[in-house]
Amino acid sequence: MNQEAKQNDLEFFEQYKQVCEAYRMTLSTLNFDAATVAPEEGIPQRNKLGAILAGEAFSYQTNPESLKRLESLLAQAEPGSLLEKELKLYFRELEDVRVLPKEVYIRQRRVTADGHNAWRQAKLANDFEPFQPALKEIIQAQKEALTYLDKDCADYDYLLDRFEQGTSMAMYDEFFGKIKETLLPLIQKIQREGKKIDPSPLYLEYDLAKQKKFVQHILDYMQMNPGQCGVAETEHPFTDFFSDKETRIAVHYYPQNPLSVIMSAVHEYGHGLYGLQIQPEYNGTAFKNAVGYAMHESQSRLLENHVGRSRAFWQANYPALQKLFPEQLGHVTLDQFVEMINASRPSLIRIEADELTYPIHILIRYELEKAIFDGSLDLDKLDQAWADKYEQYLGVRPAGPAQGILQDGHWGGGSFGYFPTYALGSAYAAQFFQAMEKQFDVNQALASGDFQKISGWLKENIHQYGAEKTADEILRLATGEPFRPEYYINYLTKKYTELYQL
Repeated sequence: MNQEAKQNDLEFFEQYKQVCEAYRMTLSTLNFDAATVAPEEGIPQRNKLGAILAGEAFSYQTNPESLKRLESLLAQAEPGSLLEKELKLYFRELEDVRVLPKEVYIRQRRVTADGHNAWRQAKLANDFEPFQPALKEIIQAQKEALTYLDKDCADYDYLLDRFEQGTSMAMYDEFFGKIKETLLPLIQKIQREGKKIDPSPLYLEYDLAKQKKFVQHILDYMQMNPGQCGVAETEHPFTDFFSDKETRIAVHYYPQNPLSVIMSAVHEYGHGLYGLQIQPEYNGTAFKNAVGYAMHESQSRLLENHVGRSRAFWQANYPALQKLFPEQLGHVTLDQFVEMINASRPSLIRIEADELTYPIHILIRYELEKAIFDGSLDLDKLDQAWADKYEQYLGVRPAGPAQGILQDGHWGGGSFGYFPTYALGSAYAAQFFQAMEKQFDVNQALASGDFQKISGWLKENIHQYGAEKTADEILRLATGEPFRPEYYINYLTKKYTELYQL
């Protein structure tokens, strides 16, 4: 390739990225709108037109002539260069769609859009039966799409790798094996022998308008820029990313559980902060959009748990909460409150689970997803299998599907392989946080309201790189070590052994 031709292809690549990003932003806006403020009666038409738009994006992204030019550019790229890395990320992103017939891709998008709506309606009705046919169709569409791929691994291995590159059932089996071996006995010991902690003040009636005031207080404390981060309400909390100047988070309020929205807001802002702190020059590139899900979850879980459940964090913020809710919390001391928000007890709802039992919630979903894709699970009995596993591992059983299989929206959106990244991200977070603590007094920064110290460290050591570096590379740079799950397991063991005076 002569220099002029290469330059032309470089210019084409820039144009290609901009158009792809325009489609991405449009579809993301539609999805955020659908999950927050869009009227329900418009759903069928919106999903139909959204699927057509997604099809047009698909056609543009996978145009054979375009891909030929990008492949030529990749062949000429300097080994190890940013150009090579970015092109490889684009081809990885397209790997599972470029081989699909357009009509299959459109059908898949429509099935998941309709399925997500079916899930939402079923959850509100606390009835799994209306969602069951949609879920079967989603699973079938996913399996059909996988048949077009030339891959040398099991279907579920492929899906796991899509959400976090380099992961597999073998890796997760080992990881969850350690969790089952160490944390399940600790959970059981706490139930038998642990100090009694009464969290009941957290489940009184809390005015929703005052909850919203406090969520804003927390976001202000974390120095959220309202000009860059929008906040909305939804059934299931999530975050979407647009640029280094725009992210959006959505949360859900419960009148008798203010901790849920507080922790959700901190968690989702962890995601949002990541998107805002990636290098600006990575806007509209694969480096912005292709960050692994476990790495992203590490940042949300770090803020939610290591920051948001710490005494130092609440030393700065508890007085404001008490002032808003004197009747509920006026008699509760800071130390009592911190014990309450960290109390461990087997529960049904993943997003409300304590740190210790949380990975068990993920283990359950991981084992069910494995069974779905190896064909060993009867899909007609999926809700029963869910309830059985909760009873087996945590000793609790959902009274209805809204507390069980319908509590998460992931399967309704076709996101199989996503759940394990929550546990892996939590483990990454423990390793990152220990490294942060070695460099400055984190508790002092939190207690004094100097949140910029935390966000600055995260930006310098993690966020700025986006997907330019792999999870392993970032772990090694930030902590000096490869991934070591012992940090996570030891952190939880020490924290809960001390909390429950075992």
